[in-house]
Amino acid sequence: MGKPFNSELHQIPTTIQWAAQQDVSSLSKFLFGENKQTPLVCIGSGGSLSACHYAAMLSRQRNGVVAVAMTPLQLMYSGREIIRGSKLLFLSASGKNKDILNAIKYGVKYNEAGMMSLTLRKGNPTEEFLQQHSKVQHWCEDIPTEKDGFLATNSLVATFTLICKAAVGFKFQVSSFKLLNLEPLNLKPSNFLVLFGALGEPVAWDIESKLTEAALGSALLSDYRNFGHGRHHWFAKNKNNSCIIALVTPVEKELADKTLACMPADVPVIYIETELETPQASIDLLLKVFSFVNALGEARGIDPGRPGVPSYGRLLYNLDYFKLTNRILPNEPTLNVAVRRKLGVAGEENASLWGHYSEACQRFVRRLNRGKFTTVAFDYDGTLSAKDHASRYNDKLRDDIKNALLRLLDNGAEIRVATGRGKSVGSSFEKSFDEKYWPQIKVGYYNGACLLALGDEEKLKEWKKQPFDSELKVLSDELQRRLPKDCIKYELTERNQQLSIEEMISDADTELLYSTCREIIWDKQLRGIRVWLSSHSMDIVVYHEANKLRVIEDVEHTLCIGDYGSVEGNDYEMLTVPASLSVDKVSRNAESCWNIAPVGMVGLDATLYYLSRLTIKDGVIKCKFKV
Repeated sequence: MGKPFNSELHQIPTTIQWAAQQDVSSLSKFLFGENKQTPLVCIGSGGSLSACHYAAMLSRQRNGVVAVAMTPLQLMYSGREIIRGSKLLFLSASGKNKDILNAIKYGVKYNEAGMMSLTLRKGNPTEEFLQQHSKVQHWCEDIPTEKDGFLATNSLVATFTLICKAAVGFKFQVSSFKLLNLEPLNLKPSNFLVLFGALGEPVAWDIESKLTEAALGSALLSDYRNFGHGRHHWFAKNKNNSCIIALVTPVEKELADKTLACMPADVPVIYIETELETPQASIDLLLKVFSFVNALGEARGIDPGRPGVPSYGRLLYNLDYFKLTNRILPNEPTLNVAVRRKLGVAGEENASLWGHYSEACQRFVRRLNRGKFTTVAFDYDGTLSAKDHASRYNDKLRDDIKNALLRLLDNGAEIRVATGRGKSVGSSFEKSFDEKYWPQIKVGYYNGACLLALGDEEKLKEWKKQPFDSELKVLSDELQRRLPKDCIKYELTERNQQLSIEEMISDADTELLYSTCREIIWDKQLRGIRVWLSSHSMDIVVYHEANKLRVIEDVEHTLCIGDYGSVEGNDYEMLTVPASLSVDKVSRNAESCWNIAPVGMVGLDATLYYLSRLTIKDGVIKCKFKV
């Protein structure tokens, strides 16, 4: 099994060149663009675990939020709430080991914060599984080198390079890396204590992986300061069979030298150093570690690429344990999931409050199930159309959404759509449904400011000719004074009763713009406008005229469904009506805006679930929900 390790090293320059040319914009957006304030968990096994540590390290540095690396089993033991509320990045070169597939299945079941998979072989089992689950983003291209030998080599370098490019973008330099030409080592020690600083940590994990998997030695890991907390005592008792490996970048060079100067002179030390200080330093160290592993293998008489695998190793690797994990993560009642969405995890600490919301949720569901509705009012982006950029510019509804709505229309129901957008939404409905259904559909453009029957989009031209609101003008001018466009990227679009802010680069920019708009409204005492966030933009509206409640013509007989029901969201007002469901964010109101979709369902999946629980006959819609 495997292939000569040294031959794999010769292919690394080609691998780096290939990875550097790949489009990693989706990976960059997932890690460093969207939901930046959400914790990140990176999941991988074996060699991929060191790449997980690399992604987590860069995420912490760039986003300033906790990010950790976990094995698949650690993810399962971490609990439902970690899986549900964290962004999950799954790394697997082949995409076929049972551990990563099991972890992804639990991610699909529970996660609501966003998931992405990165694999390097098209048509792999992970890719095939994810074809059925559109909520999981996936990056997959065929790496040009053949499958790795026993140890992760070219696939690992490719993954590190893709992650690094996602972090640094155009600053990535292929010429920065060099393999070392080490002579065979004459090392007797079989115990290695690996010391690292910040950029060396993921590489330290790779040393542990390679030395252990190829049976070249055992490895203990420590940062330079934790070494001073008792780890040094290993050498007082086991000095003759031990060695220090020091991973050194310019950042911790002085600390490394002072630390090692404290050790007895006869303790062997192997320095693996880089001159780089950027995230590329980790890749440079990784390649040097490969050279070290190759030289150590020659000294041991073991080829790291094909060390030989015992029969029980295959049994362990292929162990079927998925059913056992049901004990770790048993199913949870939807009622508990719904209440936790309202209160957060901390809400469980207050039994009285939890009970109050639990009773309110059950009352809410009973009220829905007793209701007789003739109309369903929807938000558009994030509810009927996915949030990603490509979906935003689709000219039709997704087939499964269209078919679910068609069932309502065929049986005489009315549909209302409230959107911050303009005629593009009406156009998508016109291209999705036969003209005979158009009289049953109305669209409230620009957050409900202009409610038109489908087919009447020409009237928008006249509506937009009305003068721009004076308070919106004050806010627009003041915003550009406080946050000039040469300091922060955004685009302003003026419509008579709405000012839209779009093209924000990151969540941090969005939060800054949102807070600044709120401050301006307060400072200037602009009493007639409000600022709303949506899944793709920010709208400041004249709220007596631009209000999604305006699309609801009969509150008692209208069921409302949106995605951004929290107080800053543009669906907040629409989801204050008694019969209102969210497919994502909820308000604190115990009487409305509940998300009662099963755990792990969010966005369009939740919309489809809600629609599947509706029955309709002679234009009357009834709900059949359970919690």
